[in-house]
Amino acid sequence: MDRYIITCDIPADTERYDKVLQALSKCGSFTRVTDSTWLVATRLPTRELFLRLRMHTHAQDTLYLLRFDEALEGFGPRRINQWIELTENQPRAANG
Repeated sequence: MDRYIITCDIPADTERYDKVLQALSKCGSFTRVTDSTWLVATRLPTRELFLRLRMHTHAQDTLYLLRFDEALEGFGPRRINQWIELTENQPRAANG
């Protein structure tokens, strides 16, 4: 699986935000870091993942996917640290 940091500036109190969360839940394993940042592990190609999320955004929104291969270092909630550990050694997807 490939792992991504996804950041998006859609306001959390909008329908667009809820639709992005629904799309994320169908893409693989994910955990919320902040209201606008998630960690995602998926077998989807980068472009497909991006398009599945982008379809719920407006022109004034921002959306970035940053793939990471190396182990993360950080400090925060236990659920995030556990997600990182669980996804760290997953086989990588063939990605385009």
